[in-house]
Amino acid sequence: MGKPAALTVMSTSGRESQPFRFRVGVTFAVIAGLHLVALLLLFGNVFTGGAAAVTLSAAGFAYVRGAMHSMDFDHVSMIDNSTRKFVAEGRRPASVGLAFSAGHSTVVIAMGILVVSGAGAVSTLLDGDSTAARVLGIIGLSVSGGYLLLVAVSNSVTFAAAWKLRRRVRAVDGYVVPAEAFTPRGPAARLMTAPLRRVRHPRHIFGLGFLFGLGFDTASTIALLMVTSSAAATGAPPLALLSLPFLFASAMTLGDTINGLMMLKMYEAAHVDPLRKVNYNLVVTGISVLSAVLVGIIAVSTLMTEEVGAQGGVLTAMAEVDTAYFGYALAALFAVIGLVAVLRWRRGHPPHRPEAGVQAR
Repeated sequence: MGKPAALTVMSTSGRESQPFRFRVGVTFAVIAGLHLVALLLLFGNVFTGGAAAVTLSAAGFAYVRGAMHSMDFDHVSMIDNSTRKFVAEGRRPASVGLAFSAGHSTVVIAMGILVVSGAGAVSTLLDGDSTAARVLGIIGLSVSGGYLLLVAVSNSVTFAAAWKLRRRVRAVDGYVVPAEAFTPRGPAARLMTAPLRRVRHPRHIFGLGFLFGLGFDTASTIALLMVTSSAAATGAPPLALLSLPFLFASAMTLGDTINGLMMLKMYEAAHVDPLRKVNYNLVVTGISVLSAVLVGIIAVSTLMTEEVGAQGGVLTAMAEVDTAYFGYALAALFAVIGLVAVLRWRRGHPPHRPEAGVQAR
């Protein structure tokens, strides 16, 4: 007798054997569970002390900041590019956003626990001049910058494949597009994708999300910890205070998961009919690669200027780039591209070669 479906998701092979809808359902069930824990901590304790109004207002702030944090440029770029990589390898992950956000949330919740418990280490970690804060910052920047630059190289192979396909379609009348048209192949492709060959499942993204979170110098994370600390000073119940990092993590996880699934849908659309959608594939893949390169360069530049002491016109300028709204712009750009593409396809816009015999992926 086989294992129940609910138990098979505990292993990688078990998850991959389940239907996509089931895996999406499990993903959102995890997010719902995180929300439930946060609400139980909040409403199970908020009325036991004398600071209910402070805690409730802080709870709303924490949730909104978590949602905003999911739109940070590095989050959007990281999830988009990781999803692109998996799709190019023939995979269909349902939890890239959840895995990355869960890793990031682990750091946020751990820090929240330290704040609530009154640990003095928190002030040291938040002090940018402390040795601990600098070491963690270096780890966070190194991982985020390095990974995104590597994944940009990996996805550029897919972009190159789409570009070659576009040229063949235009040059050869009646060209039959193979199902693996966008799958990286050949010695050069293997060499360029080799550094990330071990990143093959969403669970690998969890570790990256955790390391990303170690450099907690983002405005959203610092603001959350400051609000938690301030609410603690008013005498709010400790367990109610603990709901704040959980609320932050719940909103961030929901936003990251939705982003991952939306990008999965966009990238898969390009694989359904490569001949008709080759230009669409070029656009969305190209934007993802450029965003990863930009985030990676900014992270490396920040690391070089702040930790190594390197100075220079371009280097300093890149380190000082304000990316506060870049994530929103990137998400909006993808949404517009997707909407325009859907409208064109529904209007029956004729493909370049109507009878090319494209095989579905």
